[in-house]
Amino acid sequence: MREFLTNLTKGRGRVFGSFEGSAPSLVVAEPDLLRDILVKDFHIFPYRNEMKTGDAIADKMRMRQISSIMNDCSQTLLKVCEKYSNKGEPVDVKGMFGAFTMDVIASSAFGTKVDSHNDPQNEFVRRAREAFLKFTPFVVMVSLLIPHWILKLIPESINPCKLDKDNFFRDVTLSVIKQRKETGRRYNDFLQLLMDAADEAEQTENQETVEDETDRFGSITFSETSVSAKYRKLSNNELLAQCILFFFVGYETTAAMLSFITYSLATNPEWQEKLIKEVDEAFEKHGEMSYDAVREMKILDAVVSETLRMHPTGASTGRTAIEDYELGNTGIVIKKGMNVIIPTYVMHYNPDFFEDPGTFNPERFMEGYEPKHPQYAYLPFGAGPRNCLGMRFALLEIKMCISNLFRHFRVKPHTTTKIPVEYKKGSVLLSVSELPLLVEKRTEVKS
Repeated sequence: MREFLTNLTKGRGRVFGSFEGSAPSLVVAEPDLLRDILVKDFHIFPYRNEMKTGDAIADKMRMRQISSIMNDCSQTLLKVCEKYSNKGEPVDVKGMFGAFTMDVIASSAFGTKVDSHNDPQNEFVRRAREAFLKFTPFVVMVSLLIPHWILKLIPESINPCKLDKDNFFRDVTLSVIKQRKETGRRYNDFLQLLMDAADEAEQTENQETVEDETDRFGSITFSETSVSAKYRKLSNNELLAQCILFFFVGYETTAAMLSFITYSLATNPEWQEKLIKEVDEAFEKHGEMSYDAVREMKILDAVVSETLRMHPTGASTGRTAIEDYELGNTGIVIKKGMNVIIPTYVMHYNPDFFEDPGTFNPERFMEGYEPKHPQYAYLPFGAGPRNCLGMRFALLEIKMCISNLFRHFRVKPHTTTKIPVEYKKGSVLLSVSELPLLVEKRTEVKS
């Protein structure tokens, strides 16, 4: 997809027509027009894969509480790093971070504690990996192109979009929910938030303080913003669907992002040292890598932002018009049902937006640096009032993991590390199959 979009957009300007099969579509890579599509007139271009009651769940999320799960899972990851550091052998960070994200999601979304690093044959881990292998470009295409009423008619045994064929994840989740209701115990995790949403008797209006996703840089810093959201009761089936979707959205993308961040720091040691200094200062102030500690880390935020510019989660994103729409002053009318393709990767490497785009330079997103790129030229998670529901969760997970890792270790390329990085071929997401790096214990750190 990345190569296809790069070739497709060459010499065609920032707005042009294309085809998806036999269906006409419009490619839009003009930031001002994207602001209209994604924010000003977002109600005409709703995100088709948006989670139901997403605003309610996001508003209720208490990341400070959920961060303890991420911190616990980070400690297991550090033990893996220590083992490879002692042996002087490279570790496949993609596999290591895949196990980490598996542990986090199992605990937070399914209420199930696992150790994917040391027990890869655990039934939950094995089933989850088998299910994700079925999450292929073909399945995504089928799920988007074939009407849901037709998919429901296909027997489960041969339905390509049925990822939980024998209801394993459904049974696990229902068992945990039943146990929690019987004991009355509450937990600080995503599943508990969904259970609370399911228990809402009627639509309510709630005003909460949540972390916003962008600032004037278009970066992914957290700021405080007040929002008002209406939401409704979740059915049990919707609750279960949310958990499974949360896994498939969060597992591979977060593991890939962690891999690319670590790779970027291994190949840019000057920025690695700057981050280590900030990590140490945060640890000295807070005594641990806590929610408050990572929120204050500006270099970490800039490193994550720049990595996501160079390696966004997907090569493109898209929207579908639900009514005819005149696109700015272009004279173009987007017909109802037409898809708009936003070539994220191409925009992130456009020298008109980002100077020297092939260079890793987190300074682009640092305070005191005047941004040269338009806000809507940077779209690692999409944009707009509904954005990516799992974004805040993923960003905190990434920051907790990276800060814990560099508190205790440095990373370096190994002779087997491919520079530049090679993306996995045929993947819906920008990812890698494996990424070997050396991890070295920081001898100057005693705690």
